[in-house]
Amino acid sequence: MNILNVGYDSTNYYLIDTQGGKLQVDCGWPGTLRKFLAVLARKGVSPEEIKYLLVTHFHPDHSGLAQDLKNLGASLILLESQVNYTAAMDGLYESKLLPYLPVIPEKNIVLKFDESRAFLAKLGLEGEIIPTPGHSVDSVTLILDEGLAFTGDLPQRFLIPDEDTTNRESWDRIYQHKITRIFPGHGG
Repeated sequence: MNILNVGYDSTNYYLIDTQGGKLQVDCGWPGTLRKFLAVLARKGVSPEEIKYLLVTHFHPDHSGLAQDLKNLGASLILLESQVNYTAAMDGLYESKLLPYLPVIPEKNIVLKFDESRAFLAKLGLEGEIIPTPGHSVDSVTLILDEGLAFTGDLPQRFLIPDEDTTNRESWDRIYQHKITRIFPGHGG
């Protein structure tokens, strides 16, 4: 499995090779497209190679370039729990705090969680996308059957207090799979 970290500004973004082109997990801050394209160039990747984008949750550092990447040809994969959260980012755009492009519905692939395995299989990936609320209500994790989990900003399990049942239940869902490596949104 070829996985490339194309992150910057303290956030990890991952490219995964698939049969249909590259799948990107998460994308940069609004207004940082130039920086993202520079990282791709340094890594020898053309933006046109990115065919699919999966956002683990709709916070600015993980979804800020979603529409920019769609404009470059990627299709945004939205899970059923995320559909209403793309609009949450629009407040940043309206307030002019960040130069955010609102996500338009065209070229979005909306999936139910139980459809994710079949969709990923079409890309040549064995795995599924599961709901992992905790950091945010719309958080999801990409699980690949070979033992890889792309968790976004889900807090590390050892940092979760006992009374935080939401995050603990999300980790329990992840560890129902044989995970050997975690790919977090921040850090190593």
